[in-house]
Amino acid sequence: PSAIKTGLIATLCSPKFLYYFEPSPTSSNEENRSDRRRLTDHELATRLSYFLWSSMPDQTLFESASTGKISRPDVLSAQIDRMIGDRKFQGFLDGFVRQWLKINEFDRFDPDEAIFPEYHQTEFVGIEQDIITQPIEFLTELIHSDESLGSILDSDWTMLSGKLASYYGIDDITGDEFRRVHLPPEQRIRGGLLGMAGLHRWGSDGSRTKPVERGKYILDVLFNDPPPPPPPNAGEVEPNVRGENLTVAERLAKHREQTTCMNCHRRIDPYGLALENFNVIGRWRDRIDGEKPLHRWGDDRPMIEINGMLPGGQQYSSFDEFKQMLIGQRERFLRGLTEKLLAYALGRTVDPTARPLLDNIVQQRQDEVETLRSILHAIVASETFRTK
Repeated sequence: PSAIKTGLIATLCSPKFLYYFEPSPTSSNEENRSDRRRLTDHELATRLSYFLWSSMPDQTLFESASTGKISRPDVLSAQIDRMIGDRKFQGFLDGFVRQWLKINEFDRFDPDEAIFPEYHQTEFVGIEQDIITQPIEFLTELIHSDESLGSILDSDWTMLSGKLASYYGIDDITGDEFRRVHLPPEQRIRGGLLGMAGLHRWGSDGSRTKPVERGKYILDVLFNDPPPPPPPNAGEVEPNVRGENLTVAERLAKHREQTTCMNCHRRIDPYGLALENFNVIGRWRDRIDGEKPLHRWGDDRPMIEINGMLPGGQQYSSFDEFKQMLIGQRERFLRGLTEKLLAYALGRTVDPTARPLLDNIVQQRQDEVETLRSILHAIVASETFRTK
């Protein structure tokens, strides 16, 4: 028994057990290992399977690799479509989509029950799970319907359950199942990722909104362009002190007056402040709410004024205008998403040698209809994916 236990421990702890193994290319020059080798058919099937399924290949993939057919472009393309339609594709959604959108961090702060009692009402028991599920359902629909990725930035539809629809104030939706819902004009604020309560919950601390965090989320998630960490002496945007009734935007403006904070906040703040109409729990508000003590604002709560200027000089005066400006940065969005997808597919950081591939994929997607399915096809068909 002891010998068996030792053998099992060694096996389970071995890197070759924990990771799928692809031998590195050999080179006669030990100081220059830049040569690349083409993956074998079985290695290609394995890399493809862990990319789209987060699991080992099935019998169909193994047979395609054994016969050498998987290397043919038409066969490889057909396998991608088959795998996307398989239930195992949930592995991609639970793997890439959850990491990309930071979904597992949506509930990192519980809304203060004294400030937001409506979040804890009996009718909304379990709403947290629906908030977490919504972006996954949205991306699933986007992939299976093969629609433009621009819907992530803005759309006239979203995915809702009956409970989540009621939470958002949308009528006539019942049942626990998520379904595609066309949004009436007055509810277009809910179209796309920025209208989902999960993002608003992520960019809050349970009692107040945090525009800096929301801005960092947009730069990182949508554009793969996260700002650098703040300097050690930067400090934070403090809550209101006694005798002050400053809004978050007003306190943030005071924070930007610090020389060490000015440059970074000019880049971050306009993206986060554009979402100030969404409160801590993701509901729309026209006036300030939240924060302790509860009597701070009284009956004369300040109106929320949305206005800002993006680093490129574009000015907005409403959430809708802000979303249209994001659509104007579609190429930047496509590049950021493609780079994250490529890094996930390869299981490593994308180096500068992949820039021509990224340029080509983004350009092709702009010339055609840019869909997530088409980007997956382009990545798998590339030499970068098919070589080691």
